[in-house]
Amino acid sequence: MNEIQLSDLSLGRHIAQGSQGRIIELADHPGTVAKLYRTRELGLVDGRALAELVRIRGLVESEGLLVDHFAAWPHTVVLDGLRTAGFLMQRVHEPFLAGFGPATALAELGLLVDTGDVRSPGIYERVLLMRALAAVMDALHRQGLVLGDLSPRNIAWSVSPIPRVMLLDCDGIRPAGEDGVLPPADTRGWEDPTNLGLPPTADSDRFKLALTIARVLTGDRNAAPALRPDLTFAGQAGILVGPLTRLMDQAAGPPGLRPTASQWATVLDARSPWAGAAPPVPPAMPSRGPSPSGEILRPFRRSR
Repeated sequence: MNEIQLSDLSLGRHIAQGSQGRIIELADHPGTVAKLYRTRELGLVDGRALAELVRIRGLVESEGLLVDHFAAWPHTVVLDGLRTAGFLMQRVHEPFLAGFGPATALAELGLLVDTGDVRSPGIYERVLLMRALAAVMDALHRQGLVLGDLSPRNIAWSVSPIPRVMLLDCDGIRPAGEDGVLPPADTRGWEDPTNLGLPPTADSDRFKLALTIARVLTGDRNAAPALRPDLTFAGQAGILVGPLTRLMDQAAGPPGLRPTASQWATVLDARSPWAGAAPPVPPAMPSRGPSPSGEILRPFRRSR
């Protein structure tokens, strides 16, 4: 099991902080950062759940790409004596950063709704970004995992060299039906109204994915499946309006009937017919490749 004592870390400067903890760079490993939980969170941390995320890290992949390509996944548990204090993960660098005058910060999903001073991607790039998100979520679901708090702050995006996403706050991910590292959280305004106060499920993930697609493609922070978002695009993107509208109407229906992430990924995969060229090739990255049988991974279950 990968673990390290807090006292053995060479901590550098604080680079970010959130409601659960702070992100600190390692002075002697610039490509690695530590997420250390706040004092009030420490009593709620399930160290066994975090250890399980670390254990399965090498098994998580999407479309043949290893997890580092699309998620800042925990790779080492940080202990303070016997208590779980946080974890180490890869540092998210370019191209998932955006410029704000002289400063840079993570290009979070919220920037695609509230663009501010950041250059806003066009509709073609937005479609492919949402396709990338749907593909990653489909991979998690096929592997028996749920994302949980899908929100504008825990997804980073880039359009260089191709549209792609990076999952943040991955300690919120958990095996379906099991406890997570911390009690489940929901970002206000991004909840599944049928699942309020309940543990996350693949179905609640599906609703939040539809909500995200509606808001990113329309640029409307209040868009939602039940409000029939305006998905009328200009130019060749119009070929997607009918299929996307049908899926959005389905997503507004009752739990259990919502479109899967795979269905969204299929409809949003407009790379070749829309662009009139071969699909872009993702950056080279080591991969385990498909299993000889082609079977998907079995759902993960925590070691007892």
